[in-house]
Amino acid sequence: MSTPLEAPVFSHAHGSDIYTVAGERRLDLVMGFGSAFLGHAHPLVTAHLQEQAGRLLNCARQDTDVRLRVDAILSGLLPRGMRVGGFCSTGMEVAEFAMRIAATHTGRAHFAGFSHSMHGRSAMTAGLCWENAPLHPDKLHTLPFVDEASEGAILEQLAALLRKRQVAALFVEPIQGSHAAYEASADFYRQAIALCRETGTLCVFDEILTGLYRTGTTFYCNRFDEVPDLLLFAKSMGNGFPVSALALAGHIPIRPEAFPGSTFAANPLAMAAVEGTLTAMKGMPMEALVESFGKIIASTLAGLRDAGATLRGRGAIWCLDLGKRIRRDEAIASIREAGVLVGSVGGVIRLLPAATLEPARLQDACRQVVRACEGAYT
Repeated sequence: MSTPLEAPVFSHAHGSDIYTVAGERRLDLVMGFGSAFLGHAHPLVTAHLQEQAGRLLNCARQDTDVRLRVDAILSGLLPRGMRVGGFCSTGMEVAEFAMRIAATHTGRAHFAGFSHSMHGRSAMTAGLCWENAPLHPDKLHTLPFVDEASEGAILEQLAALLRKRQVAALFVEPIQGSHAAYEASADFYRQAIALCRETGTLCVFDEILTGLYRTGTTFYCNRFDEVPDLLLFAKSMGNGFPVSALALAGHIPIRPEAFPGSTFAANPLAMAAVEGTLTAMKGMPMEALVESFGKIIASTLAGLRDAGATLRGRGAIWCLDLGKRIRRDEAIASIREAGVLVGSVGGVIRLLPAATLEPARLQDACRQVVRACEGAYT
């Protein structure tokens, strides 16, 4: 195996197995930051991409047969009252598109979000939620999230801000994928949506990571009686191919001044990846699979609470906050030496298993995480 100081270089992957140039195999629980939700090189997605690559790659935003088929599939998956509003290439790009739609629809120029949510790395999307963003454009308002304040206090601040009727849109990442999987209650999200309705503010649910079964339900917001005004999703919809989408309520127009589309938006190759991915998902018991993953991860890692670690998440998105007593670098090196690839930010380990991973292998990987953390416990 590689020494702890060597960064692995990968050459190919299949399913949940990823291989280094040296021929070492690792069980991948990063999965392209969650984008390859059906596993690497999924045969149906690969077949769609190969077939489309020989037909048409780009045609300057003209309609294509494959895009129309994708529209039809997505229309059957979206929350009630929502329609497909367009495609982009990345989550960041579609978040910026949502800002333009909100600004042109409301006539407002302010935006609000919650601290440490991840909506992208552009000047606007990064500046909205991160103190360390290199640029902070004007008219962005960052509210605390549940790791910093009580839900009641946050809602009071939100109400005071929105009632000024300057905010075009509130951005919500329901589970903070880049911040230890912090998550507010369902009632908090319902009240936030209600405040947006009351003040003429659009509510944007950023499900770039949580969308399309990652938390069990098709979308996280399916848990609520009220749906947001705009819904963003990306990551897993192309199973690793760059593509993102926006859905919106029927009463919200997309005006020409919102600058819809871009050079690669809805390109036929991306649409082929989406068609293959969604077709494969349709043939799988996605909700049941993801629910079983959540039970395996929660039960297997629960014992690390005694070592001061905190586990947060649901379904197939989990973060293990190692706390102060587990030596992070030593733990991650041990996990890697055991043949498991995990993501990490600071003292937090993130697990994003593929839906095609065998449950027994997931449980074994979680046991390896437990052993590594226990061995690095002081």
